[in-house]
Amino acid sequence: MKQTLFIIFIGLTSFVHAQSIDIGDIKINGIIGYSLTLDKLRSSNLEIDSIKPIPELMDMSMADSLVYIGRTYFEYFANSNKCILSVIQFDCKISEVRIGSLTLSNLTTIESIQDNFPEDCQSTSSIEIYQDPKTYRTCGVPISANGQLTDSRLLFFFLEGKLTRIDIWEPS
Repeated sequence: MKQTLFIIFIGLTSFVHAQSIDIGDIKINGIIGYSLTLDKLRSSNLEIDSIKPIPELMDMSMADSLVYIGRTYFEYFANSNKCILSVIQFDCKISEVRIGSLTLSNLTTIESIQDNFPEDCQSTSSIEIYQDPKTYRTCGVPISANGQLTDSRLLFFFLEGKLTRIDIWEPS
């Protein structure tokens, strides 16, 4: 009986973690991770376009400013000199995102994401983004950090069936 319960527990544990994305596995253009210092970001092969104060719309953020590379941005925390990835938008500067062995780009389809994340992305929802007239389809996959499931999600945004944006959503 104990052996059966153990096997069931292991099976359920692996099933729960099978549909999460480890935040440490995310790499922009194959090199830039989720969290790095501003100095390391500046020394990467991607040029920083601007560093702007947090807009009033994001007043709940504890960050000091936003660091933009194209339309992708990191939240910058001056006290730790850390840049934390927040939004990825595919453009001429950001061409791909790697999550482990999975490579995503603006050519990635909804069907591809559904194949890779069937439990969380089998269905999508319609969503609008503030000050953006387009209507997107979205789904989200739980995020883990160092093997521990978090309350955060990686949100995939699709326009005309193609991936255009990825947000790292954290509950506030």
